[in-house]
Amino acid sequence: MTFKLKKLALATSVVLSAFMLQACNDADTAANHNQQQTESTAKTEKAEMKSLDVNVIYLDRRMLPPGAVLNVALEDVSLADAPSTTITSEAMDVAGAPPYPVTLQYDVAKIQNNHRYSLRATIKVGDKLVMTSTTNIDPFAADVKQPIEIKLDRVAHQQNETAENTALVGQQWNLVTLEGETVKPGAGGNVAFIQFDMDKKSAHGFSGCNNFQGVFETSNGTLTMGPAAATRKMCMDGMELEKSFLETMPNFASYVIVDNVLTVKDKQGKQIATFKSDK
Repeated sequence: MTFKLKKLALATSVVLSAFMLQACNDADTAANHNQQQTESTAKTEKAEMKSLDVNVIYLDRRMLPPGAVLNVALEDVSLADAPSTTITSEAMDVAGAPPYPVTLQYDVAKIQNNHRYSLRATIKVGDKLVMTSTTNIDPFAADVKQPIEIKLDRVAHQQNETAENTALVGQQWNLVTLEGETVKPGAGGNVAFIQFDMDKKSAHGFSGCNNFQGVFETSNGTLTMGPAAATRKMCMDGMELEKSFLETMPNFASYVIVDNVLTVKDKQGKQIATFKSDK
């Protein structure tokens, strides 16, 4: 009887040891699996981050005032009827002469092949805009090389900014000249025009054959527009006008209104379009 009890105790001990050994092995396996998952996730997250090297310059020889802050942003400008969406941005205090090197880190997962993107840079002192970029720069275009150069233009502050903004919106601006040439009516004898909605920061109109929509920004005499989206109707007349009109819009940089005439200039100060109010 005693021999059988000892034999049973020994067998029980062996089984318990086996269970404990298996439990340890399972714990080690689980720990290793969790560690591998953590390392894999970390590597994946790291692989999704890329950078854009940017040099911000301006040709104005005047020094920046104290407290100047440079902001560079990567924006999604795909939606013609909505403001741009910021993917990532970097801000830094600036002093002295340019160039100002900036590195933007962005998440690759946020970049979609069928979307349009642009780099934008501004310099502010407090809430006052001092300089801004006025051209669309696609950082993912095939011919773009880093560091990507962004040129800033000084903002001409005006005392009557509110009055001019009020005059800009709420009415139809009929296109009169484009790149120095008098504009003829488009399809159906209709005049190309543009209208601005300050609340929505959106613009819409007729470009010669199709209707279009886009977004715009205005501040202290500047006027910039993102790419416009148009309907795709084919017309016997107005197609050439439409092509030129839509291609010119992204070059808008500044504006002035005198006697119901809206004059738009590019970043070099060259007049590129004039409009007359329908009122």
